[in-house]
Amino acid sequence: MKNRYNKYFASILTGIFLFAGCSAFKPPQYPEVIYNDRKPLISVTYEYGEIDIQASLVYPGLRPDGLIVQVFSRGDTIRPLLSLHQEVSDLIQVYLPQGVFDIEDETNFIKIIPQHPDFVPVWSPFLGIEFGSIILDPIYILPEPLNVTGVVKNQMTDSILANVDVAIYELDQLLQLTHSDAQGNYALTILGEYKNNEDLRIIAGTDLIFTPFRKDIFFGERKDQIVNIGIGPSQTLAEMGNIYITNKENVHFRDEPHIGGTTQFLLPKGEPIVVQYVSKGLYFGTIEIPLESGVRSQVSGWVTRDDTDLLFFENIFKTDNESDQAL
Repeated sequence: MKNRYNKYFASILTGIFLFAGCSAFKPPQYPEVIYNDRKPLISVTYEYGEIDIQASLVYPGLRPDGLIVQVFSRGDTIRPLLSLHQEVSDLIQVYLPQGVFDIEDETNFIKIIPQHPDFVPVWSPFLGIEFGSIILDPIYILPEPLNVTGVVKNQMTDSILANVDVAIYELDQLLQLTHSDAQGNYALTILGEYKNNEDLRIIAGTDLIFTPFRKDIFFGERKDQIVNIGIGPSQTLAEMGNIYITNKENVHFRDEPHIGGTTQFLLPKGEPIVVQYVSKGLYFGTIEIPLESGVRSQVSGWVTRDDTDLLFFENIFKTDNESDQAL
């Protein structure tokens, strides 16, 4: 009887195996991998969280054609955790799995690479978190800056001049102002959006007794320019005689001393004149006209004596007493 029972039980087990198949003996399945359905496609499991990084982008001037966004971690600036292309927008948002960032120091970076030759990449460091959201400060996307550098010198002595104001203007609008340092050097930087602007001008020495230095500049495809600045009369002019300077604006510089003489120029205040002849109430002298090439052309004519003052070479900076001349 016992043998018959064992055969019957074995037949039941065999039937169950054939009906259920091998699946009845598989181990339990773990949760399926899930995807965030964003670009780049990142897979996460139920055991992991997600880091959401957001930053607003500011374009003060021109906008590039597109952007490359890269994220780096733990001081590695060569191998990005992710790199993606996107259209120009006012917000970037990227997602990464938790645990990839340094959460103790700002050794993590987001790099924005504008797709345009006039722009430069922008790096923004940040402190990481285990998981959650990171909101970065606004990132400014600027064209590559334009630079003007040079040296300010006394034209007559060729010595450097410190603390002279140097500015760059767009027509009458001041873009940047600086002063020459102890070695006479100066540097000006403006936004790259001005590269094709034809209304830029360097003006220097407005705080000096001489007429200010002026020069038009144009960048085009150049990002850097050197403009050396000469202040005051040249040595060639100074060797011709006593130097006077005009003491008011719009001084008539005539070709003849009589009333019928033609006004060649209206001289600004502070224009140096080498006086060679003197007549009743008039001076005959020579001035220098700077040409675009940098050469100074000499022109002779007549001015009213009351419109000029003798120049004393002591200090070129304006004083409270404007009649106290200086070099």
